[in-house]
Amino acid sequence: MREWSGVVVLLTVSAIYLAGCAARQEIKPSKTIPAAGEIIRLMEETRGKVYSLKGMANIKGTYNGKDSNVKEVLVVKRPSKIRGETVGLFGNPAFTFALDGPALSIYKPAENVFYKGSISSHEIRLPFPLDEVGGEELANILLGGISLIEYGNSDIEFSEAENSYILTLHSPDGFKKQVITTDTRNLRLKKSETIDGERGMTLSATFVNYQDIGSLSFPKEIKIQFANRPDTLWINYENIELNTDLSDELFVLTPP
Repeated sequence: MREWSGVVVLLTVSAIYLAGCAARQEIKPSKTIPAAGEIIRLMEETRGKVYSLKGMANIKGTYNGKDSNVKEVLVVKRPSKIRGETVGLFGNPAFTFALDGPALSIYKPAENVFYKGSISSHEIRLPFPLDEVGGEELANILLGGISLIEYGNSDIEFSEAENSYILTLHSPDGFKKQVITTDTRNLRLKKSETIDGERGMTLSATFVNYQDIGSLSFPKEIKIQFANRPDTLWINYENIELNTDLSDELFVLTPP
């Protein structure tokens, strides 16, 4: 009888153990989501560390239905100063524009065309569609950051599919929002998309290929899309310098 009692006890214990194993489920570690304010603070802090840029960039894409692929000398300075020189076949500037806030000057040497006025009044095609993005917002993007919309509230979630945090800012009137994607490892900016309630997507900027330049981590490739249209620009930086002193005179062209 003792032997049978031992067998019964053993079988009972085994049954309980196996039942416990069958009921046990894998518990995934919880993902701690940072506060929206932390991501906003970090983006503003990072943006403030880069205040100027100069160097070469390959710019390709589609604008107004036309494909283009140009090499551009870019000079950018906060808050809204941009100068671009399109390099011709023989290394000479084929097209130059300078932006200083709303003031715009353009020079096309081959056609002996010079323009000086404002962003809103020019009719000359530019490497960047300034009618879709203002000077300050474009300068922020070219310097590896973004402008934030005026917002009343925000929410944040973790996207397992993208392994990213998704921060959404909502305008006070509720008609506009900005969706910002950041890396979970370092909260580095990956993408920003501004969406209007009537027009849909108005501006999208994607930042990839971060590299160390001095003590700063900077996206060497930036993709910009505009206003629900196929207009897309890929900016691939080469040999750039950050935070160098730039004279304000660079951003105002004088007639030849």
